[in-house]
Amino acid sequence: MTQGPDEEFVEGERARAQVAADPFWSVVRRRHPDVDVVVLPPGDGAVPELPEDVVAVDPEAATARADADVLARCRELVGQDPDGVEARWTAGEVRGTRRRETTYRVTGVDDVRAIGLLLRAEEALRSEGWHVLAPTDGVPRVLAGRPAGLGREELQLLAPPGGGMVLRVRSGSVLLAEVAS
Repeated sequence: MTQGPDEEFVEGERARAQVAADPFWSVVRRRHPDVDVVVLPPGDGAVPELPEDVVAVDPEAATARADADVLARCRELVGQDPDGVEARWTAGEVRGTRRRETTYRVTGVDDVRAIGLLLRAEEALRSEGWHVLAPTDGVPRVLAGRPAGLGREELQLLAPPGGGMVLRVRSGSVLLAEVAS
């Protein structure tokens, strides 16, 4: 699983549990049980340096704004409030920055309705200027990205087997005041 610069390395049973709970990596693991998946941090020089003119933002305000944006996006794309929410700050795309990653799970969406929601989401995101991919194999999903903040904002909308929807959004990178030196 992706780790931020100040997060502990996760391995063993805890890592297996994280992979099993993740909508993307759990499918990869099920389809390829013979392959070990290892996510390494970027090497030296792979992460761009923070520009000097970037202003740090208040962490509480950034959290509230990001969470409100994702909840509105969930209501727009899925048409209902989520049943489960997981949110955390992860390492940003630029050294010293962070990204807000929020995952919403929605139950009570049958497979037929889910496909319709994915088709509408693909169209809506494209009309807003997102770069959208809708792979035709694997778990039905829409993947989207666009420039935001100091990097890219990314969105995944999945219709996992068994019903329901999963929306995961990663914000663009921001410099949080608590991280600023």
